This record gives sequence, structure tokens and C-alpha cells, in this order.
Amino acid sequence: MNLRRHTGVAVRSMVRAYISAIAFVMFTLLVIALTIDLGNMLENVRARAAAENEPLWRVLIPYMSFRAVDIITRLLGMACLAGALVATLLRHQRLEDVVLSAAGAPPTLTLSALLIVGVIIGAVQFSFQNWLRPLAVATQTEMQLGRYGKRFGQTELGERWFVSDTTALRAAVTRGHSAALTDIQLFEGINTGQLDRIILAHRAEETETRGVWRLTNATIWGGTGGNLTRTEDEIDVALPLNRDRVQWYGVQGHYLPNSAARQIAQLDGIHAARDAATVLAARKMSFFLPGIFALLGVSLARTGTRGRRLAPFRLLAFGAMGYVVLVSVKVFWALGMHGSLPPTLAATIPIAAALIFAVLLQLRQAGYLRRAHRSAR
Repeated sequence: MNLRRHTGVAVRSMVRAYISAIAFVMFTLLVIALTIDLGNMLENVRARAAAENEPLWRVLIPYMSFRAVDIITRLLGMACLAGALVATLLRHQRLEDVVLSAAGAPPTLTLSALLIVGVIIGAVQFSFQNWLRPLAVATQTEMQLGRYGKRFGQTELGERWFVSDTTALRAAVTRGHSAALTDIQLFEGINTGQLDRIILAHRAEETETRGVWRLTNATIWGGTGGNLTRTEDEIDVALPLNRDRVQWYGVQGHYLPNSAARQIAQLDGIHAARDAATVLAARKMSFFLPGIFALLGVSLARTGTRGRRLAPFRLLAFGAMGYVVLVSVKVFWALGMHGSLPPTLAATIPIAAALIFAVLLQLRQAGYLRRAHRSAR
């Protein structure tokens, strides 16, 4: 393969066309999403500016920046799918592929351009998923801005339950930087049909040993015959949580920093651990998502043409199929978060399926599948 040919003027022109179309679609989606969001949250931003005695713009601009990071992270895959589809249709209308083919250019030039686009936009998506989006959400929470400020900004949550396969814990939760558990009620042996021990305590603090917490001012009920009661100033017990779980209690895995998600994923038998593990696996795969969906968009566009003409109904049908494939990514993530699939499979299967679908469309467009069908007949 001639490397210079696959990085030459024609390829660079295609790269610019794909990135421009993807950027335009992303900008359109971003403007629409920000407009809807500001329509609902402008009063909240005004109240925050008034509370800090600041001009509105000094609060509004950072808020819009944080929201833009979140929206781009959510919708970049859709922008790649739609943008690559639009760019391919425009190239088809301008007969650019016909001109390149007449000049002796191989079809692999398009794949080279898509590979470059996938690397560039994949790096953006990977950065947003792993670092920028969690930071933006955490900043909104601290500033008490927008939906995330309302949803995650409250620190005193009252009594909550933490349940594992063998233990149930009820405690008043304080999340955030001053994470704490108070008013402890611990029930051990919930899987045996007869409780082994019940502990009431004033406060719980995690020890240096992972998963082991120190309860203070504890009253213990249990033992032979179920009638032994004693009190302890301090007692160490294993609990189905760690400090990160308390600090980020009620925050979905998509918004967690990687460091917190890794700690929470190490817990056993709880939904939050499966959620965090699935998110970590999805973030590892996020680099490949833009390039694969850009390839899928190109494949769908080429399938929706007949000669030099567009086939609008076929385009609509295949566009709907592409959207279903895109939505299936989040469906599989949800399956992983709820324990129906292992986290790695939940993150890998939909992206692999999108790649296989795109390759099959490319082979069909190149005539290989049709030839195989005719031979079979």
C-alpha cells in the first residue's frame, strides 16, 4: 500500500469534509440541547448569580461550558453517524467518488480518511468520557447549578439502605467531601433465614483495611439463643461499601471520576459496583465509538443510493437502522449495569455489532455479497 497516496490531497480533503460535517451536526445538536436546557434552568442560574452577587454572564458562561461538555459527550456518536452520512451524500452529489475512481484512486482512500477521522474524534470522545465530563458534572454540583446541582448537590440524604448478599445496613448518609454514616443499624445474616447479629451504632468510619468499618458507641444483639446484648465503644465490621461509595452515593456511574469508579467497582454484590464496572469498560471502548459510527454512516449513505440518484425511502429505512444500532449501545450498557451481562461484554458487543453491520454493508456495496447470492442460485 502506498502510504503517501493514503495521506495525500484527496484523503486530506475527505478528512476535512467528514470532520466539518460532523462538527456542523454536533454544533446543531448542541445549540438545540443548550436552548432547551437554558429554558428550564435560567432561573436557577439567575438565582445563583444573585446569591454570589455576580453579573449573570459570569455564572451563565461557565454553566453553558459545563453543559456543553456533557452534551457533546452524550451526542458525539450520533453526530458522527449523521455527519458522515451527510458528507458521503454530498460527495455523491458532487460526483467526487466518480472523479477519484476515474483517476485510478482505490476505494481504500475512504477507509484511510475514516481511520484518521476516527483517531482524531476518538481521542476527543475518550478525553470527554474519562476526564472532562466527570469534572464538569462535579463542578456543577459544587456550584449548585442546573439539574446536576439539584440532583447531586444535596449532601444530607437522610436514612438509606445498603444491601449485599449477606448484610443489610441502614444509615443516615452524608455524601460529598465530608462523607459520613451516622445512626447505624446493621443486620447480618439476612440470607440464612435467621439473623446472626444486629448492631446499632452512632457513627461508622472506614479503617485502613478495605471494606472494614469501625462503629462507635455500638450496641450488639445476637449470639446463642438470640438474647445476648452487649455494648462496645468501638467494633470493626465488614460492610458492603467503601468511602467512595458514600461520597458519591446516588450519583450514576457515568458522572463518577475514574478513581472513584474503580474503588466502587471493587465492591461485591451491589448495583453500584456493577454500574461503575460497566462505565469503566465503556470508557475504555469510547475511543473506538466515533470512528465505527462514522464508518456506519458512510456505509448507510452508500447503500441508500442507486447509481447517481438518491433513494430517499431506502435512506430513511437504513438511517432508522443506524439509529437503532446507536441506541443499542446504551441498552447494552444498561444490561451491564443491572448485572444481566458482564461489564466488558456490555461495552463491547454493541460496538462490535455496529462494526460488523458496517462491514457487511461495505461488502454488499462492493458487490461481494450479491455475487455470493447469485452463485448460490
